Amino acid sequence: MKIVTTINDETFAVELRVDPERERMFIATLGDREVLLEMIERKPGSMTLAIDNQVGFYEFHYDKGQVNEVMYGNRSYKAYLRNPQQEQLERLLEQFGAGVGGSASDTLVIAPMPGKILGVNIKPGDKVEFGRIILILEAMKMENEISSTVEGVIKNVKVKVGDTVNTGDVLVEIHPPG
Repeated sequence: MKIVTTINDETFAVELRVDPERERMFIATLGDREVLLEMIERKPGSMTLAIDNQVGFYEFHYDKGQVNEVMYGNRSYKAYLRNPQQEQLERLLEQFGAGVGGSASDTLVIAPMPGKILGVNIKPGDKVEFGRIILILEAMKMENEISSTVEGVIKNVKVKVGDTVNTGDVLVEIHPPG
């Protein structure tokens, strides 16, 4: 899964993948650097994570269901997470003066690559939190977990098991809580 994150006004492209040999382990690639991540504990709004064996507690604050701040230690970091297709869509819509999604505050989950939907783990009305796996997409004979990049309520699921999707297709609409 590719994620584009902006932290304190600096943007990073991160590729995140599951370590096939170790449970609860992930490999994050930032440019030419690989970082080993271990999810130790996850709760709504927080996570204990080991990054290259350095354990830390991270707290997430949200605005309209979107992570907008990460607290680590005594420091606060402005944060904004999205997949590359969301970033491209947001740039295009901004150029044309339009809002994002079904309404200005909805978040769209976009297909990161062409493939076939193998699993749909949500339905309209379900509450989701950041990082929850909502879909399974098969591409090039590999199963890819599509996670929510926001907290909110599922507004619309635009795919079903067996559907074929193309890069950039809207898969799910998520409305912020409240």
